Amino acid sequence: MDYAKHYERCCLESTNALQRWFMTLLTRKAQSLGQKSHKIWSLKYVIDEYFAGQDQLRVLDCGAWNGWFLSYNVPQIAQRIALDFDSHFAPELRAEGVDFVLADMEKGWLPFQDNALDLVAMTSTLEHLSCPEKMATEIHRILKPRGIAFITVPDIMKYKFRFWNDITHKRPFTRGALQFLFETHGMETVEISPYNHNLFIAGNLFPRGIHRFLMKFRGDAVLYVGRKPGP
Repeated sequence: MDYAKHYERCCLESTNALQRWFMTLLTRKAQSLGQKSHKIWSLKYVIDEYFAGQDQLRVLDCGAWNGWFLSYNVPQIAQRIALDFDSHFAPELRAEGVDFVLADMEKGWLPFQDNALDLVAMTSTLEHLSCPEKMATEIHRILKPRGIAFITVPDIMKYKFRFWNDITHKRPFTRGALQFLFETHGMETVEISPYNHNLFIAGNLFPRGIHRFLMKFRGDAVLYVGRKPGP
């Protein structure tokens, strides 16, 4: 199945005029920072919030699709890695300096050494897997001590039957289930909250306090941020 090729056409909602206006503003702000587009803001938020003053960071996006999460490219990040089971976007990612790894997470493992990565992101991906317990184990294993996991999933309490509109969805989550999953696999919860992706991105136009409010407003997904214990 050419999932990556057809995902945007079949599964993503069309943007409206207001969203396109915010995207234009966010792109202009990104360009003022020497970046290319509005796609940078999720990773920039995580780096600023949890890795201030650190460098030589190794960042992995699991289920990377077209690599939008890895668009933020600064010297602070030594390596950006996109992992996916579909190599459709691999040439484009490599052209942007992103290392592409072809792997099927349904096999229950991630092809990285222990304690290798500073940040593991998995946005709107865990719900597509039938082995979340194995993925939680693997994320804990490959993170460095004090490393961060940034996870988003649909909130089944908000999505309800809309969750099944995507035929590749396999495991629904509640907020409590997501926290339980990672805490029982060795992670310390840093944050768990309602999450609205569009408002999370748009919030970067405002002071941090307003951003913190907007990212939770009308959140039909769940954001989990966990830290691997360590010195």
